[in-house]
Amino acid sequence: MVSLGGCSLSEKYSANNSAGRTWVEAGKTGTARANFEGVYYSPEWGTVTLNQENGKIVGSLAHYHVSGVVSGKNARLLLVDDQWVEFTMLLRRVSYEKLTGSYSGSVPYTEADSTPVTLLRITN
Repeated sequence: MVSLGGCSLSEKYSANNSAGRTWVEAGKTGTARANFEGVYYSPEWGTVTLNQENGKIVGSLAHYHVSGVVSGKNARLLLVDDQWVEFTMLLRRVSYEKLTGSYSGSVPYTEADSTPVTLLRITN
């Protein structure tokens, strides 16, 4: 996890975003073999919209901007609010209708504070 004590606000934002981008890029281990694009629902998050192009994902989840990458059938996502990475998320495409994984309040992602999540497709 990134330690931000003693940094200016701009340095904290820069370190947070850099740690998030580095974590996402480390997830690019192969080509995308799954399409995550669609509108989903999660009881924890509400409506989730994901758009995918060339192995990259953008979208929205609650009030967060989502960006990330797909490698194989897995995705690494950053959930950003006001230019600050609030959460990191790992997702796996289980079927056309269902994505499963977990999210963490740590940047980069840590299993120690992760919470399971399931996203169910509500439209194409």
